[in-house]
Parts: sequence; structure tokens; C-alpha cells
Amino acid sequence: MIVELSAVPIGVGESLSSFVAKVIEVLKKENVEYFLSPMGTSFEVESFEELAKILEKIDKVLFEVGSPRNYYVIKIDNRAKGGRMTEKIRSVEEKLKDK
Repeated sequence: MIVELSAVPIGVGESLSSFVAKVIEVLKKENVEYFLSPMGTSFEVESFEELAKILEKIDKVLFEVGSPRNYYVIKIDNRAKGGRMTEKIRSVEEKLKDK
């Protein structure tokens, strides 16, 4: 399944990049393939159980580095036949070549 996560620590000021970096560190430690974008981070997991474990680790780390409150926006694309981030991107790019 493909997940897009925006983790927003509340009450820490305007700059959030150091907190986003902590989220990425969790994904790297979990050997999760991810794609960082300006508005969130997309990554791939095999199950809701795996996603829950990762979210718990992210939440814990953000509290440990000083966030008093964490707000999340999560989008999930879970297809019965599967699907990868790279496949979705490649499909759009191929269609753009035809234009």
C-alpha cells in the first residue's frame, strides 16, 4: 500500500524541517522506501499493522524532540492487485511523453 503522510508538530514555531527530518530518519531505520515532497512524504508498507508501528515510532520521536502536539494528515492507496509508487509516477510520465 502507498501512504502519504504529513506530520505537523504544533506549537514549535514556523520552521518544521528538523521535525520532518526526524520522520525521514524513522522511515530509513525501518527500511521503508519513501519519496519526500514539499507537502508530505509518501512511502510504501505491506499492511495496516506495519503502518501503525511506523506511525507510533514517528509520534514518539516527534514528542522526544520537543513537539507538544502532533497533527497528521494521512492518505492511503491500497489496491487488491498491489501497486508501487514508481509505477504510478512512470504511468503519468509516459502519458506526458505523448503530449
